[in-house]
Amino acid sequence: MKDSNFQFVNPYLEEVNFSANPDFHLNTDAGEVEIRNNFEINIEREQDENRAKVELMLSINAEDEKAPFQLRIKIASDFMWEGLGEEAVKSMLNLNAPALLLGYMRPIVANITNSSIFPAYNIPFINFKESPSFEDNQE
Repeated sequence: MKDSNFQFVNPYLEEVNFSANPDFHLNTDAGEVEIRNNFEINIEREQDENRAKVELMLSINAEDEKAPFQLRIKIASDFMWEGLGEEAVKSMLNLNAPALLLGYMRPIVANITNSSIFPAYNIPFINFKESPSFEDNQE
């Protein structure tokens, strides 16, 4: 197999903030608790270089004061490429890079929530192509 022309440097944690809701009580009659995820993608790219920093931020239950917990986390990495056309680069930065970063974010979120009084929260698979952030990042 051949290495991809799109590579990254080890992802790193930039921010994490977890807050449990001490007033939350699980109502077993109400069914499952709804968890609201809000993703943001930030791409810092130098036009003259084949390099960009991509940040993936996730806010969980950010606006819901009745939720069991609120969590904000940001993972980032530098991505490099060569021999790719502009459309391919945009696609890789907006779709592939966030999907890769989510793979690094997922176990951190599961570990943090599992360390709380709540069970582990496993972030579901995300289709970044259907995310509003995808359109926002197209230049």
